[in-house]
Amino acid sequence: MNVNRDNFTRSTRNILAGRAGHRCSLCKTPTIGPSDEAPDRIMDIGVAAHITAAAAGQGARRYDPSITSEQRRSVDNGIWLCQTCSVVIDRDEVRFTEATLRSIRRDHTEFVRLGTSVDAEVGLVAIGSNILAAGQFTRFEASDVVVRLPFFLEGSATDVVEFIRRFNDVPRLNQYILSSELGVGGLLEQPPTLDRDGTAWKMTFRWQPEAPRLHASKLQGSCSHTGKFISGAPYWKQYFERVLARPTGTWFADMDGGSHISELYERLHGSRWFEHVVKCELVRLASVPAPHRVGSSSTDHPPLLCVRKVHDARITETNLSDGYFGVAVDLELEGHGRWSTDLNLFVYCDEALRTERAKGLWMSENIRRIEAGKGSLPNILPPEGWNIDDGFPE
Repeated sequence: MNVNRDNFTRSTRNILAGRAGHRCSLCKTPTIGPSDEAPDRIMDIGVAAHITAAAAGQGARRYDPSITSEQRRSVDNGIWLCQTCSVVIDRDEVRFTEATLRSIRRDHTEFVRLGTSVDAEVGLVAIGSNILAAGQFTRFEASDVVVRLPFFLEGSATDVVEFIRRFNDVPRLNQYILSSELGVGGLLEQPPTLDRDGTAWKMTFRWQPEAPRLHASKLQGSCSHTGKFISGAPYWKQYFERVLARPTGTWFADMDGGSHISELYERLHGSRWFEHVVKCELVRLASVPAPHRVGSSSTDHPPLLCVRKVHDARITETNLSDGYFGVAVDLELEGHGRWSTDLNLFVYCDEALRTERAKGLWMSENIRRIEAGKGSLPNILPPEGWNIDDGFPE
């Protein structure tokens, strides 16, 4: 035994096990359970493994001489595994780099957060604008849909209860449920119901009738690069990229509408859930009516006018290139059928997003003043150095 090893303390081991939900971070196998040897015995196969080796020497994987002994035996340098996987990661340093193990640990922490049923791969269910839960659909009928919620990525069961209790006070366009697994979603007819299902939750709900879609052949217009008239696939691609890249609160004619892609990228692009939330956002824009059409006498179409279902959305390039990342989509288009393409989606950084929203608010306020008979303002865009928090000049 190497007496110079920087081993974890019992306290650190317990913290690593608890934060992993007593499941292997790699294979998801439970690492603790009952033993048949006696009624009061348990079996523990969990290992608090070092990300960078506990000591130098032959066979020491990922040893980092630049860190201190205290750092080497800290929680930050540990990952909880089963006995088998602990051996695997110490036999293949090329596959299991330090960065890879840290990514696995981060994703596993999200996977078990606020829940314990994590045996199967699940999709995401968006409940309104502030709740994201893992979802496994167990019943799908013409009247009711039932989904099992093993754990929550954002929000909690308490937030779902509040969503139900205050349903009539929730803005109409946030009264939705979306599924990344099914690629569909929509507004709710009435508040959902929530029941216990072992360690998970069971939610029953009913969607409103589908919003009408525009026939894909009618989606046509000018090319943003050449100005020439285009239709079909070239225009569909351009239109979808524009809708998905326009953030909420930036278009003066529809301040409540827009996409959350930029915020989602900043918050979750390093997570295994990023692909799921991007697909959920596609589903939202393809199934929930555009805000400016709600309550009007015209037909209520979703922002992605001709998309009937999102079959798949796969991230092809997570890292930004000139502000863009790549998504391969497989969509069902009204009057056309399935259609696949690669989209390049633009992401606004926080500062640019604040600027664009300030511009949108300025233009919206300008129009409001004109409609109220107060006259227009000299500049339709915010003056240089103007901050949204400063309010509008009189």
